[in-house]
Amino acid sequence: MKARALLELTLDLANPAAELTDTISAVLGSIPPGQRESVLRSLDEAVGVALAEFEPQETEAAA
Repeated sequence: MKARALLELTLDLANPAAELTDTISAVLGSIPPGQRESVLRSLDEAVGVALAEFEPQETEAAA
């Protein structure tokens, strides 16, 4: 068996941006400082990919 730390949370989807920001802060506060940059870079990549999915739709709508 492997020991692991878990964080359980509930998000209020009526205010998702603030809730996600608070969640990220909680996670960053509970991991070693040496891991924080890696986590933030992974999140940056995931957000960039998600935002890129909107670009073709915006281009098609403008045409």
